[in-house]
Amino acid sequence: SLYQKKIKLADQIFGDNDNYFSPEAGFFLWLKVNDGENIARRLWTEFGVKTLPGKYLGRADKGINPGSDFLRVALVAPIDQMALGLKRIKKCLLI
Repeated sequence: SLYQKKIKLADQIFGDNDNYFSPEAGFFLWLKVNDGENIARRLWTEFGVKTLPGKYLGRADKGINPGSDFLRVALVAPIDQMALGLKRIKKCLLI
């Protein structure tokens, strides 16, 4: 039930974003971004939020890594910290 609350919070924060899809299961968000590696670096250095570029979890096929345009966000922090982190992610994506 805790993860359901966290997903509901993510839905509230990102629900107005066309590139956001609420996960049906699990505890990861996969956010579509232009360059997951660059966004993950910016989130860490400028916003203090740790995420993982989708590229690190995919395997290139014919020179194309299907995870390159994604950012993986783990919903594992306490809900108050997670709310702050998700709001920072949204702010970073809007800049």
